[in-house]
Amino acid sequence: MRTTPAILLCAALTLAGTAGCDSTPTEPSTANAEPRIVFISNRDGNDEIYVMDSDGSNATRLTNDPAKDGRPAWSSDGRQIAFTSERDGNREIYIMNADGSGLRNLSSNPATEDNPSWSPDGRRIAFSSTRDGNSEIYVMNPDGTGVVRITSNPATDTWPVFSPDGRRIAFQANRDGTNNDVYVMNADGTGAARLTTDPAIDQMPTWSPDGARIAFMSTREGNPEIYVMNADGTAQTNLTHSPGADGRPSWSPHTRQIDFMSNRDGNAEIYLMNADGTGATRLTSNTATDDFPMVK
Repeated sequence: MRTTPAILLCAALTLAGTAGCDSTPTEPSTANAEPRIVFISNRDGNDEIYVMDSDGSNATRLTNDPAKDGRPAWSSDGRQIAFTSERDGNREIYIMNADGSGLRNLSSNPATEDNPSWSPDGRRIAFSSTRDGNSEIYVMNPDGTGVVRITSNPATDTWPVFSPDGRRIAFQANRDGTNNDVYVMNADGTGAARLTTDPAIDQMPTWSPDGARIAFMSTREGNPEIYVMNADGTAQTNLTHSPGADGRPSWSPHTRQIDFMSNRDGNAEIYLMNADGTGATRLTSNTATDDFPMVK
């Protein structure tokens, strides 16, 4: 019997659920630094943050807490990782060094804080929060100060991602109906434009390194797949064509490749493919759930 789109989507979206610093950006990392992937896994009993080499080797756990840790995001220089954690009773934004040391709570708010994303210059972190009643997008300094709300809409705005030039933010929202679509706006929250208009669910945007394209997840062909489109919303194309659930794409800044999560081989693993959808390769092989990859 064919699994319904709703069941596949649910599976894809529920597979997953910090160091002090000042607001001065650190020096950029060297161009020859080995690309690494940060991700979450429950292979040690609950959702924790891990890093591994770009080929899937040398997986190392960075966090160790009985609460859920999720949604990791590299800083622009690769020296820090922002992520979410429920270790203080509700979901908040944390930051730590790339080796797991110096963990710090940035948001310290009773609301739900989620989906951190660093600006390319390292000066700001965008995130979503329900602190004003519904999910909106905010930005703050990387030390947790200077919080500013940049969206104000009765719908759910979340999953903000800075463009490579820092001038725009792609995000997902259901402000034009019941399902999520991909939007883009200026980095100050002005000029919001809807890029996808399909009645299916379109979400989880990620920018190509040159800012010309956006990859995202869509259910428009019955199950969650990875799509790509131009940054103006044109030329939307399915890359994966898989019977499994594919989601959470992350465009590598070093190569013309996309990391993503898929359960096509029975459970959630992390895969890598070329930006045209060819050459899909599984990077992790674990009976646990591996999810939310981000390459740096």
